[in-house]
Amino acid sequence: MYQLMSPIFGQTKIITVLKTDNHLCITFDPANTDYQQFKIDLANGAGLNDADNDPMTADQIAQFVSTLP
Repeated sequence: MYQLMSPIFGQTKIITVLKTDNHLCITFDPANTDYQQFKIDLANGAGLNDADNDPMTADQIAQFVSTLP
């Protein structure tokens, strides 16, 4: 399970995600192996909550993933 985090310090282009089972904060950097695993996990059905901690639907997750680098 993952949760999107609010932008840090008002920088709207910096998006991070929190892996809820171990509180790992993942930046959206294609060179980051945790980020690569995040995308694989989502493709395999892992859950994702928005920044308000509300569960996202499979369609919302798919749309979000399509915008990722």
